Order: sequence, then C-alpha cells, then structure tokens
Amino acid sequence: MRPEQLRYWLGSLTGQIVLVALCALVLVQLISLQIYRLEREEALGLVNSRFTLQRLMAVTRLLHQSPTELHREILRASRSETLLLSLSRQAPEAGERNAVFERIVRSRLNYPSVLDIYISAETGSGRAVAPPPEHSHRHSIHRRPDIRLHGGIELGNGRWLRFTSLVDSDTPGWSLKAILSLVLLAALLTGLMIWLLQRTSRPLKRLARRAERLGRGDRAEPLPETGPSEIRETLSAFNRMQERLDRFVTDRTRMLAAISHDLRTPLTSLQLRCEFLPEGEDKLKLQQGLKRMEQMLTATLRFARDDSQDEPMRDLDLSSLVQSLCDDLQDAGHGVSLEECEPILFRGRSTALRRALQNLLENGIKYGERVEVRLLNEPGHIRILIRDFGPGIADDQLDEVFKPFTRLDSARNLDDGSIGLGLAIARTLIHQHGGELHLTNHSRGGLLATVLLPH
Repeated sequence: MRPEQLRYWLGSLTGQIVLVALCALVLVQLISLQIYRLEREEALGLVNSRFTLQRLMAVTRLLHQSPTELHREILRASRSETLLLSLSRQAPEAGERNAVFERIVRSRLNYPSVLDIYISAETGSGRAVAPPPEHSHRHSIHRRPDIRLHGGIELGNGRWLRFTSLVDSDTPGWSLKAILSLVLLAALLTGLMIWLLQRTSRPLKRLARRAERLGRGDRAEPLPETGPSEIRETLSAFNRMQERLDRFVTDRTRMLAAISHDLRTPLTSLQLRCEFLPEGEDKLKLQQGLKRMEQMLTATLRFARDDSQDEPMRDLDLSSLVQSLCDDLQDAGHGVSLEECEPILFRGRSTALRRALQNLLENGIKYGERVEVRLLNEPGHIRILIRDFGPGIADDQLDEVFKPFTRLDSARNLDDGSIGLGLAIARTLIHQHGGELHLTNHSRGGLLATVLLPH
C-alpha cells in the first residue's frame, strides 16, 4: 500500500474505527495479561507458603527422630531451589512476626524440644537472604528471588532451624501461542469490522457522489434507501431535497419565461403608439428605451428556454470544444490564439459550456480586441484562462459585472445588442457544472477570466 493510499485509508471512517478497535484490543490484552501475572504471583506465593510450612514441619519431625550426625545430610537432602535450610546457634534477625503462620506450626508440632518459633512473612519483592556459604554452590539463583517466608524454629541445645522460602518471580511472557491467538483475533475482528463498515458507508459514498452530481446540475433517479435506519433517514431527506430543488428551479424558470413572454404584448403596443408620436427628442428616447426592453426580454427568454431544455450530461473533449470556438472566431477575422494542449475529458453539457465560453471569448474580443486562451489539466480541476488586452476593469467593479443587466459602458450604443447578461449567464452555466468563474486584472494589462471545472 502506497503512503498516499495509507493516509486516505486512515482518514476514512472505516480506517479510523478499525484502528481504534485494534488499539483497544491490544490495550485490553495487555491489561488482562498484567492482571493474570499479579494473580499468578499471589497464588504461587500462597501455595509456596503452605508447601514451606508442611516441609518445615516434616523436617523438624525428622530432625527430632534422627541422630545428630545425620542432621547435616537431612538438611542437604531437604533443600531445594525455593527452600533454603540451615542449622545455626544464632536467632533470626528481629522483624515483624507473622502470628498466623506461627500458630499453624505450633498447633501441628507438639515436640517438647521446640522452644520457640519465629516466622516473618513478606509479599512482593523483598530483601534477598543468601543461602549458607557451605551450600551456595548448590543453591545459586540467577534472577532476583521473591522472598515469602523466612525465620527459624528453635530446637534443643540452643540450635535454630533457619529457613528461607523463595518463590520463582518469573512471570509468563508473550509466547508464540499467545501472539498467534492475538493476531488471529485481530484479523477476525478487522475483517468483520471492515465488512460491516463498508456495508454501512457504501450508501454514504453514493450520497456524496450524487450530491456532487446534483451540484453540477445532473439530475438523476432517487437514491435507494438502504442501510441502517440513520442512513435510510439521511438518504430519504436527500431525495426529498433533490425533488424540491428540481421543482423550485423548474417553477422559477417557467415563471420567468411566462413573465417575459407576457410582457411582449404591452411592449409591442407601446412600440406602435410610439410610431404615432411627433418626431423629436422625446420620441427618440422612448424608442431607445423600448428597444432596450425588447433586448432584455429576448435575452431572458433565450436564457429560460436554454435552461429548460435539460440537456443531458455526457463525456466530452473539452480541448476540442475550446478549439472549435477559437477556430470559429478566427474564421470571422478576430484575433484569438489557443495554446496547444493534450485532450482533456470532462463530463458536462456541451451546449451550455459552449455558450458560457463563447460569452467570455466574445467579451474579450469586444473590449480587448485580442484574446489568448490556455487549458491546464491540474490535480483536482481543469483551469481555463482567457486573457484579453483591453483596459481591464476597476477592482471594485469585478464582482458587479456578474449581476444581471449590469453594463460598465453605459454610454455605448445599444446597437451592439449587449444588455449585460453575458457574464451572468456564463457564471450561472459554469456553476451548474460545479465550477467557478473569477475575473482579475492581469499584471501586464488586460482582463483575465479564470474558469475552474472539477474533474
């Protein structure tokens, strides 16, 4: 998996939930192992203490019943790696005594020669008591022991049976079986979670793609309402929103077309009445105003009619479309140049895109006389740059020109047919494709129109 794919997967809902679940699984396993180790040590300590007491009582009985010359051999045979025994005439060092263990030994040893019993119990790692020097070669311990019991039993003739009980502090680690079990459990959990999350997130991915298509004006069938109840409610709400938006846009376009069409009748009547007025400046101004109204109604009807055609989305070669527009303008004698570029595929409406780009090119020719066009296929979007060599636009007017019926050259003759809808229509059509249109003044003069279309 490449680094960018890994980052994308970790940024997804499935990747993040799986990562959290695996971290939780490992944490639970570590806590469980630590609890098991602590309980195991406690259980071993208790078992070792009981075993030590039993062996001490057995050794004490054996010492009483055996000759003195055999005591050394008895102690040598009774020792082990976890129980060190020795005979000494010195009493154990003073410390905190354990009355429970002492009472157990006293109750089971009824020998009159047993004068005193001293047992000290410790839990956890404590101080290490070395074995007697004469037996150190047989009881060498390579790891630090965990002392549980130590003390002595006073026998006759001033002798003490000294003992030290050790317990192996080695705790179970990560064996191959434990690691394999954890890996299998993690793999099973990961597989089930990926299947469940992908099944749950698949409707959300369809919703994201459909929302993107809706933003580009691509109408489609309602989404199937599948998945968990929350997902189904979301898909149902999106389907209702899409239906309401379609109805709103359709009603608005029809109303605009109806108003523009109905205004033609009184406009025609006014034009006829104006013809009977005496010649003069008033008649000329009325005729110019009526002509401007007629141009506005014609442009509005054309826009409403084109918008209601509902042209289907299809794959098209954007480079060829721009090239054909530039060729048509060049054949008409205009100065238009297009920088060569590779074919760029784009899904959109050919007629709508042609009209938007044509409006931008014609504006550049009208006010800048010469136009340069560039197409750039960049990551995430397609950039179309249209630069003219005119006077440009004041910075505070760059957004105003997109408003319908806005003209900065108000003194220009109306015979050119311009009424201020070209840029508004161009931006509306580009927005319908999910794109953006921006105007800026070029650093070397002229106006630069930048069209951004998403892949």
